[in-house]
Amino acid sequence: MVTRPMTEQHAQNKKFQNKIPHRKTPKHGARYVAAHGVREVLVDGTPLDMALCGQALFAQLERRDRAFARIIAATVFRRMGQIDKVLAPFVKKTPPDYALAVLRTGAAQILFLDTPAYAAVNGAVTLLRRSKKTAHMSGMANAVLRRVTEQGKDLLARTTTLDNIPKWVRTSWIEAYGEQACAQMADMLAKEPPLDITPKDMTSKPGITVPTGEILTGGTIRLAKAGDVRALPGYAEGDWWVQDISAALPVRLLGDIMGKRVLDMCAAPGGKTLQLAAAGAQVTALDKSADRLERVKENLERTKLSAEIVVGDAAKWKDPQQEKRGGFDIVILDAPCTATGTFRRRPDVLHTKKPADIDSLARIQEKLLLAAARHVASGGTLIYCTCSLQKREGEEQISKFMRNRTDFRLNSLLNMNALGVAEAETASGIIRVLPHFLQEKGGMDGFFIAALTLG
Repeated sequence: MVTRPMTEQHAQNKKFQNKIPHRKTPKHGARYVAAHGVREVLVDGTPLDMALCGQALFAQLERRDRAFARIIAATVFRRMGQIDKVLAPFVKKTPPDYALAVLRTGAAQILFLDTPAYAAVNGAVTLLRRSKKTAHMSGMANAVLRRVTEQGKDLLARTTTLDNIPKWVRTSWIEAYGEQACAQMADMLAKEPPLDITPKDMTSKPGITVPTGEILTGGTIRLAKAGDVRALPGYAEGDWWVQDISAALPVRLLGDIMGKRVLDMCAAPGGKTLQLAAAGAQVTALDKSADRLERVKENLERTKLSAEIVVGDAAKWKDPQQEKRGGFDIVILDAPCTATGTFRRRPDVLHTKKPADIDSLARIQEKLLLAAARHVASGGTLIYCTCSLQKREGEEQISKFMRNRTDFRLNSLLNMNALGVAEAETASGIIRVLPHFLQEKGGMDGFFIAALTLG
């Protein structure tokens, strides 16, 4: 064999290539990401999406493996109560956080995802053997998950979806809405939700491109499955944005707002800002997070809509144009809250919130409501809304506000009949949306809305 001399450039390339670390995705990479994500959510309180995407390995996975990691982790949070009841007879002592996460992700695959049992068991064992700190628990995981394979279905039959709602949350919902409603909400937690989008032009003029889906009352388009949102028709053109039907209600309930001056407080991530701008309002989008407002700017550019973007603390912000322009015709406050109503899309939220969070957030909401009231022009409208199912963050907050600001009155302009969810409207004009409304179509986020008029 003749060996050709290595050229200088070839030698340099080879030397450079030898320095590049090999990017080898582990065989059970999706399971690794899912287990670490579950652990991080429960231990550190990190939102699930961040816990998954924040791992370096996640970006190295193929698209289908990223999707597999997501569904494993999401299933753990949708079914944690049932999973733990199945595991309980086989686990004598609660293992450390990561080992428990591995057990839960393994059981989720066996019980709910139709993963071949051998693959789920071997994957769990492999994950624990990767570290000296957990290698000694691999035998335990092997034994436990084999038992789950053999007896899990029978044990699962003795559970209900109500088991998946943390006890303190379940108690509060039963007290507020009754046992039947709580059971229906628990059923919604167990299901993957559809994807809702809001078209930029609700009149569907020529030139607007939207994905094919079911058109719900009010104009929301619902897709059974999302896939890669950015690849859907009309996304790049800015013809629509992702927004649950519940989150779209506050703006839709206002009717014609062409030319109205509107303050969108706590505006990020910006769905309502886009709606308002698309409806012809003069919008000021206020939020204290500059990073989150960048997302709003990007979506405004993509949709070719305009709004005034202001970085500031909504509780303290003063409109520099207040004396010149007067108050706003409409002020919308989508207040920070426990977000318990979003569990269909964020099943981890029920496991990261605590009763103490309601107390601290309720104090913030009270301050923000009083601040919002200062920006409303005489005869103007104040919309207060949260994506929480806790009445402390909804009905009770409004009752307290009205005791402090007797110059405001509830406005019955809210018309849910036109939106196909008339059961959400109360006698007082307050809106309370529960996740199992529109259940036959896939449900909707839990939401609270109240409209008040000054004067």
